[in-house]
Amino acid sequence: MKSPALSFENVSITYPNGTRAAHEVSFRVEEGECLALVGESGSGKTTLVRAALGLLPANTNVSGSIRVGETEIVGAAFQILRGLRGLVAGFVPQDPFAACNPLARIYDHVAEAWRVHDMRPPARAITNSLEKLGIENASAAAQSYPHQWSGGMLQRAGIAAAAAHQPRLIIADEPTSALDADRADSILLAIRATKAAILLVSHDINLVARHADRIAVCYLGHIVEIEDAATLLQRPKHPYTTKLLNAFPRAGEHLLPPQEGKQRLLAQPSKSLKNVPEESFDAQVYSDSVVVEARDVSRVYGRGKEAVHAIVKANLRVRRGEIVGIHGASGCGKSTLLRVLGTIEPPSRGTINLDGESVVRDKRFLSRRAWSGFVMPIFQDPVGSLDRRWSIWRTITEPLMASHRKFRPSRIERREIARARMAQVDLTNVDLDARPGELSVGQCQRVSIARALVAEPRLIVADEPTSALDRAIAAKVLRLLAAAAEEGTAIVIVSHDEAILNVLCHRVLKMSGGVLEEG
Repeated sequence: MKSPALSFENVSITYPNGTRAAHEVSFRVEEGECLALVGESGSGKTTLVRAALGLLPANTNVSGSIRVGETEIVGAAFQILRGLRGLVAGFVPQDPFAACNPLARIYDHVAEAWRVHDMRPPARAITNSLEKLGIENASAAAQSYPHQWSGGMLQRAGIAAAAAHQPRLIIADEPTSALDADRADSILLAIRATKAAILLVSHDINLVARHADRIAVCYLGHIVEIEDAATLLQRPKHPYTTKLLNAFPRAGEHLLPPQEGKQRLLAQPSKSLKNVPEESFDAQVYSDSVVVEARDVSRVYGRGKEAVHAIVKANLRVRRGEIVGIHGASGCGKSTLLRVLGTIEPPSRGTINLDGESVVRDKRFLSRRAWSGFVMPIFQDPVGSLDRRWSIWRTITEPLMASHRKFRPSRIERREIARARMAQVDLTNVDLDARPGELSVGQCQRVSIARALVAEPRLIVADEPTSALDRAIAAKVLRLLAAAAEEGTAIVIVSHDEAILNVLCHRVLKMSGGVLEEG
């Protein structure tokens, strides 16, 4: 009888700091099978997939047995592990930004799958694989650097690298989190077409239902339930599985009824930004008119033939308390538009108005001091958006120390504020003094959301804010954003998941080819 492609037997994992991330975990992934691992962020999923490839930090204690085919991973020498990685077991990491060398081109990132084994990539192998995964003009696009690609495009580059040698096993940690449903389906079908066994980590229950043969539910480091996909989704046995499946708002349910929001907001007084003293932002004085407006905005990178038109033309108005959703294919300019609306990047052409006042002159933003408490971003790359040297309590409360605020909390008060905000996003089990490197990607995403909300800004620009979150936590985050809107915050949210936008937003717009026009 042929051995399974991957097997865990009574595996327990304890990190050097004493955190026990897995408890007596056992499961198997058979040849040609797709086993999905689901559960909330921080439940141990990423720890398990990294353990399967010997990628855990030094001095991590691993007991039990992990086998890739016939090869024992626990205690294996580096040379044995290196020979397996890529050739026998491909790996798609959860964070596509961190997986890429920012100083190397995309071509080199994919080519490393061959070079690490002292091979040269066959002619056009990289271009062909990127084209199959939906990258247009792949030959030229592969000469770009990671910061020039969207998160969804980088995910596809990671998949191309993982499947380069047609391995027996592909371990994919959230491989489609930044992709729209159609693109995610096509990519999962492409991975399954390799005939490899697949260990798929995903928060997208609908995606899992369409592609997984079996589902294992991970909760607090335990596998609490494992069953074929149809049976588990229809008749879950464990209470946590039931909670997970029922957590997300149903189709047609709206977290913030548009009419209620409009009536509430129109009753508020109107003042423009230039008439409001900087210290008055704490008093929540808002305008009932347009909070942010983009007029004929474009954004171009580079010059001449190498110029990339990330935004061709965008027009958008968002009022106080309004939530506007934007969706579209990866690479269409959504993230770039949010950076421009959030005053992170200036437009190449056009105007950005905040509360009726233009903040752009000669392709540059005017002094940021006037709107230092006005806008808060939630970035698509949550890990990269956090200072790795700072403790979590400092990261969350840093906006409260901004220059415009009249009263600034003490260190003790900041820690208590951070504790309360962490509770809102289900991070009560995380140490206030922990640093980003000790957290999962999903936990980092919740920290970035807590940081944005603590500032009580007038505008939030959120780029895929729930992409690394399970359904239960994502639902809580959506309700927090809806509550912020009810208090007057304008929100622009980008997501590939139209279901999220439909339950949260007053309006949902589609961006295509760098063009966004309000309907």
